[in-house]
Amino acid sequence: MSLGKKIFLLVIFLLAALIAAWYFFGGTAVIALKAEKQDAIKGITVTGNVESSEDIKITAQVTARIEEITVNNGDTVEKGQVLSYLNREELIGAVNAAEARIAVIQQQLERNRVQIQDAVSDEKRYEELFEQGAVSKRDLEERSLRRLELEEQIDQREQEISAARGDLKAAQGKLENYIIKAPLSGIITNKFVSTGDIVSPQQKLFRLVVPEFIYLEADVEENALEAVKPGQTTMVIFDAYPHRIYEGQVYLITKEVDPVTGTFEARITRPEEPDLKIFVGMTFDATIVIEDYTDVLIIPSDFVEMEDSKAFVFRQKNGFASKTPVRIDFFNNNAVRVLEGLQEGEVILKKAEPGKLTDNAKIRIIEFREQ
Repeated sequence: MSLGKKIFLLVIFLLAALIAAWYFFGGTAVIALKAEKQDAIKGITVTGNVESSEDIKITAQVTARIEEITVNNGDTVEKGQVLSYLNREELIGAVNAAEARIAVIQQQLERNRVQIQDAVSDEKRYEELFEQGAVSKRDLEERSLRRLELEEQIDQREQEISAARGDLKAAQGKLENYIIKAPLSGIITNKFVSTGDIVSPQQKLFRLVVPEFIYLEADVEENALEAVKPGQTTMVIFDAYPHRIYEGQVYLITKEVDPVTGTFEARITRPEEPDLKIFVGMTFDATIVIEDYTDVLIIPSDFVEMEDSKAFVFRQKNGFASKTPVRIDFFNNNAVRVLEGLQEGEVILKKAEPGKLTDNAKIRIIEFREQ
């Protein structure tokens, strides 16, 4: 074989190798995704905090030192349950003194009542004797005077008891101000003081939240004002429980936009989970469900290109990218719903590197993404 023929065959071999290498290893690096139908929800993502319409600040009514605190943060308490005792030695002394005084007067009164029964009988007997001429008028008057004295004593004792009971009631009323009780059943979410602290009137001691009045308050962007409505289901994830999804429901919308934040308030019901512990101030993320879809074609929005307000995707076709117009509906911030132009099972592409694909570009799939 001549040298020229050998060179010719070598050139042909190299060209074939280059074409094969280009075919198998060349082309634009792309990420592929198989379009599949699915059930999905269209929602608005919001953030918010746990609030309560019955958020009570329990205060002191007097200036005194805290003697004892009987609850801790997170404790569930019943209405009327004692939360704290303030130092009340002087008032306890006043109550004891009033009770002792009442007891003494009561004993004197009972003795007077026994004495007057005898005095009345004695007076009646002397009246009969006087009529018979057996005793003098003076003797009769002495018995009558004794009865009158005892009646006055009884009247005085009753007035003294009434006054002492008034003093006791006043002392007991003051004593109540030194015993801090829960005004309603609920949960102690904050304890602002410690044993030994000196507290003053109207000073906050505890924060009490009533679970039945807890709700979720979400801040919603104003452009969703028309989309969000009472009754819509809401999927909630609390920051404290990031691996669980709870269901609530929008029940109130404030048709007033905050000019500073550009948001309005949507109130969401507390999830109906009896063992769920949520407290005022906890934060959450939620999705308010606007629409519920069944068997629809949804693809990530980064696989969609826009050109002159028209949408298109790149389909895989015999190793090349085929530019295909589609009609879409923006589903959420990260996905779109394809209405026309794409069929289930077709593979769509996007460039792996920054930039855009071109129609009929040779492609090389480096990643097959799961939807």
